[in-house]
Amino acid sequence: MKKALILYWHGLGDIILLTAHLRHLYKKGYKTDLMCLPETRKSRLLEHCPYIGKLIDVDNPWRSEAGLRSALGFKNKTALNIRRFGDLCKSYDWSGVSPHHMAKYKGHHKMDVTSAELKLSLSDKRTEIFIPESAEQKAQKYMGDDYIFVHTTTEFHAYHNWNATKWIEENLPTLRTINTGYGAEFFMAFDDINIAFVLAREAKHRALSSSVFVYACIAMGCEIDALNYGRSDRHMWPMDMSKVLRLREMGKWIR
Repeated sequence: MKKALILYWHGLGDIILLTAHLRHLYKKGYKTDLMCLPETRKSRLLEHCPYIGKLIDVDNPWRSEAGLRSALGFKNKTALNIRRFGDLCKSYDWSGVSPHHMAKYKGHHKMDVTSAELKLSLSDKRTEIFIPESAEQKAQKYMGDDYIFVHTTTEFHAYHNWNATKWIEENLPTLRTINTGYGAEFFMAFDDINIAFVLAREAKHRALSSSVFVYACIAMGCEIDALNYGRSDRHMWPMDMSKVLRLREMGKWIR
């Protein structure tokens, strides 16, 4: 197959959106080497993706010391990543960078911004996750009786945090919870994020804030009982909102 290279320094939820582009390239005869954050490799999110050749770690502009100190630090880190991409892409048949210049594409969904920046026209916007049998088996020990899957606190985007305990008590059956949110019992409990995806898929109910689990649940065709956004990030809503039963934005229920 031909070789493609993409520079994409975004989070795990964005990586799930990117799977539509990876599949598009694969069907055109390309396997893609992806320059991505170390978190992508460590999560094992793409470990079993047939469209990927290899993952190449790049600096995280948001979490680097320089990036946290100043906007200039952020720009320096992104410039270094782009320079490295420029050196590598010479040996590829196709290459592209998607920095997510959201202001330039105001009002467009993040997936469509990626398409525009990569200059790819998608006829199929379905997203995918790639759960291996080992993750299915490891998830079994946590299942048992019916449960509610909860992920309403996030590590890096605190504005999306929502204490959903009261809402769950008032609106969902009395069941045990598996909470993978930041600081909760199952936060970062698994070395393979696909184990947590299985637990989300098999749950009786799901209460989520904006996170990778929203995109994973949509990719798996799961209904989301309640979805919370701490700010108006509508360009990040799931492409298929029919699976979202209740929607909360900036502290107010809008659906």
